[in-house]
Amino acid sequence: MVGKEEENRKLLHQIKKLEQDKNKYTETELENERLRNILKLTSERPDEITVAEVFARDPSNWFNVLWINKGFGDGVAKDMVAVTPLGPVGKIHRIFDDGASIILLTDVNSSVAVRLQSTRVVGILEGRGDGTCSLKYVSKRVEVKVGEQVVTSGLDGIFPDGLFVGYVSEVKKEEGEMFQLIQVLPAQDLNAIEEVVILKR
Repeated sequence: MVGKEEENRKLLHQIKKLEQDKNKYTETELENERLRNILKLTSERPDEITVAEVFARDPSNWFNVLWINKGFGDGVAKDMVAVTPLGPVGKIHRIFDDGASIILLTDVNSSVAVRLQSTRVVGILEGRGDGTCSLKYVSKRVEVKVGEQVVTSGLDGIFPDGLFVGYVSEVKKEEGEMFQLIQVLPAQDLNAIEEVVILKR
């Protein structure tokens, strides 16, 4: 009986070890895939200055501010744009010698010049602080459909033209309002960002 219990303990230990090894392998594969995509992006963008890792989130603004491990010493400057292979993440806000913070597109203090890809109508994308954005200053006369893609226009002099930002998720035309109320869902989960590419201004 004692021998059987010992054998069971050994088997359980082996199973746990196999599960740990599998998890490590999965994490390594996911990291390799992300880094391959980052490498591809840097080879396609002549305006890239550095690749940075996200090492922290702002405790006072957990969902809307990231901290990266590159700063002044790496050529990073205020208002430089952070992107991933899926599109823009935000822009550099505060900088130190060896680190910087990124204010995300979804932060209430974020505003980006954008356009609706199909109609070419321009507007301003503002963060709502809840993981989504609002597209402002689009006339009620413009036909806007749910699912329409939103891209950067480059008209703010900060974000390059043509970066895919997200999709229109909701459209409302309320009486007494001059502009439509348009909600935009970012193209990527900004809470899952682990590496970013910083672009020159």
